[in-house]
Amino acid sequence: MQNQLTSFLKGVDQAACQWFGQYGGALDTLGFALAVTPEPLSTKVGVGLMLANAAAEQGCNFDPATPEPPPPEGDYGIVGCCQLNKPGAWITGYGPGTALFPINTNAQSIKLFDIDYDPSTTTLFWKELLPDGRETGGSIDWDVSEKPLYIQYNSFQPGVECAGQCPQPEPITPEDIAPITYTDSDNGCEMNISFKGYAEGPAGSVYQITQVEPAASLRASGGVIGGCFFNPTIVVKKVGGGGGGGGDEPPITIPVPSPTPPPGDDWWKPYVQAALGGIVAGATEEFIENLLNQPYSPMLYRAVSVCEKDASGEPISEAVEIPIPALKAPDAQIARLDAIVELLQAHKNFKQPICGNEKPVLEGQWVTTRWISDEKMVDSGRRLRKLFRYRTQSTRDLGQLSDYWRDFVWRSGPVCVIHKGAWWGTPQVWAESAEEGKRVIRHAATEAGIDSDQVGGWTISSSRAPRNGMSGTMKILKKEGFPWVASRDGANWPNMLA
Repeated sequence: MQNQLTSFLKGVDQAACQWFGQYGGALDTLGFALAVTPEPLSTKVGVGLMLANAAAEQGCNFDPATPEPPPPEGDYGIVGCCQLNKPGAWITGYGPGTALFPINTNAQSIKLFDIDYDPSTTTLFWKELLPDGRETGGSIDWDVSEKPLYIQYNSFQPGVECAGQCPQPEPITPEDIAPITYTDSDNGCEMNISFKGYAEGPAGSVYQITQVEPAASLRASGGVIGGCFFNPTIVVKKVGGGGGGGGDEPPITIPVPSPTPPPGDDWWKPYVQAALGGIVAGATEEFIENLLNQPYSPMLYRAVSVCEKDASGEPISEAVEIPIPALKAPDAQIARLDAIVELLQAHKNFKQPICGNEKPVLEGQWVTTRWISDEKMVDSGRRLRKLFRYRTQSTRDLGQLSDYWRDFVWRSGPVCVIHKGAWWGTPQVWAESAEEGKRVIRHAATEAGIDSDQVGGWTISSSRAPRNGMSGTMKILKKEGFPWVASRDGANWPNMLA
């Protein structure tokens, strides 16, 4: 069991870093699924700050940034207007830092609705309501992973007013956090790790709650691969806060009932609450005993940065110091608890993660390819569309680039393959398998002039979300009879096609 627990912990640690890095500040909207103290620290410092602190203690990436807000009212018209009092305004789109541009020429509709984005095809869809009750609609190709896109009514004609704002995006839920598949390199144990939530313990400690279960291939073989045998299990692990990282406290494991409860069923909450409550009770008893039996000497809390740089780019060291005078219990403890908030804020203000690797300098010229499936999707009747891009240092012109990609065929699917840490950007493809995804990226690497197996590294993940896992035989999209292969130095639109 100890070996199995070791595998669990390595897997949930990797999942923690992947989720911190992928979702960053968006995790703030999740909040804490439960707290075991009557006055949680999160009510004073915020969930985002505590998660960022936990990510830093784990050595994980954590981007607190959120998309830029829409531009102010003025030349852009009424920001976020999706309903009119009568027809007479164009539908336009814009992204942060971009100019306003028309996305259709229908000035007869009175309401935009069902605004939706499909990440698997990088397509934004919307519907329009005409005054006579008929519905129409439109779509635009736009990769929101590079730049968010907003649509609204604009260029109002005389007498036309906004009668309703656009719907706001809903915050993410635990079901939106993509599970990961982890394979223990020591024993070959393959497991799926699903996110359930975060819990808040005493003094700002943060616990990650996950469900670990055998991977599909493991279950199909009877549950045994390289000595790996276990039933689905809830794993509760401290990931930061409370005066230390996650390594100073053993994890909590709770067996999952059979049959496995459906997603969204929080059956585990009372068990986690009781288990964390026991930890708090034991720690509180020892804490009170220490308070009553020993004095506390003066000390200095000092948080020191190691990644800051001055205006010229030279490394500098900054520090935040909080002196604690000699005090008797319980004043000594109160002073130290009060210092936590200031130290957390200092930790947040310093660059994070601590001394992360410098990003490689991007080189070469962007190449953008668009793909379409042979098959139509069962649920929508539309063909699957994909976008794949990278930077190249080759000397091929557009015609040669088109010839290079013209006959290439690959299979899309639920496995996300990413190559990162090199000068050619971060090529990503959703493929039928890890090897198929690597085959697509290696084909691009040959054209770009880079050995993807020697420079940079691979990241493999998977998703159960149906939009990310659609399968199809992908071929290059033809536009006006030409392969959609584009190359440009900047981000101006439209691209020049071969």
